[in-house]
Amino acid sequence: MRERETTSSGKAGKPGHDHGSGGSLTPEARAVLGRGLAELIQLTEGLKFRPLNSERYPSPLALAFQGENPDPEAARATVRERMEDDPVGALEDALVLLELYESNQPGIADALPDDGAFLGDAFDSKRLNGWLAVAGDGDPATVKKAVNERWQFKLVPGRSHRTGVYPLLNMLARYAFVYGRIPPGDGHALGHFIEDFGQGVVVCHGTLDDLELTLSLAAMKMGVPAVVPPDYPFTLGRQIRAGSLAEVAEAVASFPNIRRLLAFADIPPLPKWLDWKKSRQKFAPAARWGESPDSFYIMRKGPVKSPGVEVVGKPTGPLGVVLTAEAEPLDAFDREYIAEAAAEKLSWMPGVRAKTEEGRLVLELAEGVDPDPVRIGETLVAAVRHEFPRITRVHARIILDPKLLADMTAGVRKELASDRAEREAATEETVPDFLNCVGCSPFAPDHVCCLTPERPPQCGRPYGMIKAGALYGYDDMSNIHHRSLHAAMNSFNVTPKGKLLDPVTGEWSGINEAVARLSGGRTTRVQLHSLDSFPHTGCGCFWLIMFKTDKPRPGIGIMSRGFAGKTPDGRTWRDLHYALGGKQAPGLAGAADNYLFSRKFLAAHGGWKSVVWISPKIAEIMGDRLPSGVAVGPAG
Repeated sequence: MRERETTSSGKAGKPGHDHGSGGSLTPEARAVLGRGLAELIQLTEGLKFRPLNSERYPSPLALAFQGENPDPEAARATVRERMEDDPVGALEDALVLLELYESNQPGIADALPDDGAFLGDAFDSKRLNGWLAVAGDGDPATVKKAVNERWQFKLVPGRSHRTGVYPLLNMLARYAFVYGRIPPGDGHALGHFIEDFGQGVVVCHGTLDDLELTLSLAAMKMGVPAVVPPDYPFTLGRQIRAGSLAEVAEAVASFPNIRRLLAFADIPPLPKWLDWKKSRQKFAPAARWGESPDSFYIMRKGPVKSPGVEVVGKPTGPLGVVLTAEAEPLDAFDREYIAEAAAEKLSWMPGVRAKTEEGRLVLELAEGVDPDPVRIGETLVAAVRHEFPRITRVHARIILDPKLLADMTAGVRKELASDRAEREAATEETVPDFLNCVGCSPFAPDHVCCLTPERPPQCGRPYGMIKAGALYGYDDMSNIHHRSLHAAMNSFNVTPKGKLLDPVTGEWSGINEAVARLSGGRTTRVQLHSLDSFPHTGCGCFWLIMFKTDKPRPGIGIMSRGFAGKTPDGRTWRDLHYALGGKQAPGLAGAADNYLFSRKFLAAHGGWKSVVWISPKIAEIMGDRLPSGVAVGPAG
């Protein structure tokens, strides 16, 4: 067994570590294990492997421990031969028998996600503490309710409580193949990956018979920790002993592979009059503020002597808003994103919809709604403080006086144009630092998103969002959990550029240092604009995938998410996603739509000159800017 975690009191607590101890079984425990293994042999008599609900990994446990589907009789014989002398050593083969048994049971397909659903489950797990399975005859729903009063676990139910751990083990093995790059047949490496990064835990609840006890120990042999009752007969494996459901809930998130939310510093609350449920309210606007040519909305950097709100004039329709914040560096990227993020909160006011367009803040008002301009300013200030709590001094000036608006408009328009020019001129060479995001690392430990003005986020979020969050926020504020490597850090971070190692591929020493540190050495080099040896790692939320291909001729293809057809060489989106998701995959890289217009787009390959095929959505995005000679796939 890999690691033992128990508490001396037998109650829930922080796991301890005692490598190599507990290597022997008491006579009673050996007898339990012998009876459980014998029952598995009996249950699988005469059975043959049947494919489960995955085309890629129809029998993932057999693939993990045997490299292929073994002959059923040979697998049974192996367990039979070892169950007397080395019953613990027989547990991996016992998991193969478990899979053999489950593959023959009616309804098993309903308990397992297909290939597409599995990718979605893996991605969604970054907003969870982990996946939970229940062994024993206790009610899984009761366990889930008790645990999720404190945490956020996804219950992975089994077809039957006696073999209820199987769907969780199936998913964790598939997770290790895809996101851990574990080769078939290397059960040892798979177990260590699951131990370090697999988001699963088993809770033993209620009465467990010999088979259930054996399978729970086999799960721990595979690297999955378990919360077990005080009278659990085995001392092997990573386990915490807990009696009551309250103790289970305390224990279940104590294992290092289970994710935890970053502990936020104090964040100023939003005003009580804001309700996020109003953000999509529908109504016919009875009035609009801010649409006139002399209206404007701008954020400035500067000293703030008196934080708060100033209102000049009375509402007649035109609206000028100047937000001033005291912070550094607060450049054009920061100011644009922070101003837009603050404006969005105005739509949480009843009867108000807000949007920014052409340097103006436009408010649409429902019938009978006449908002207090002071409250508008207070909302903007509070939104900045809430979303970006490291900015502590903010002032909002709400200008409604027509003469003052007329006097200010030309100057404000000039400032906005200057800010836009600053953003458009920014390059990897001119900005002082780069950025990184580890928001997807809970499920993709190899992946660190490396961001520059010319390599924007592959998830489609604004570059300014990551930048402002890194400098002035405490996290990305989207309920994303963290694995142990990133337990005390913001998801968004500033990365020193270091030296430019290769101007063609876009390799920087600072990025290499950051990805090596943040991935725990699982990724060591990244070339931002190349698909060859060290392309950017993929997460799972990329909006398009760029891939090297020989058809219709040698070059690069680009497929957008949601395309239902195939590439000229026969690959689907799911094929590309499985190949890229969560790792570095030479020949593949993910991106968002805005990378298509980057000055450094695929620079190592000659940019758009190298593109030979695209899916229809890419052609729609490019429009008139699509170069001639690029083949466009059929509508899928």
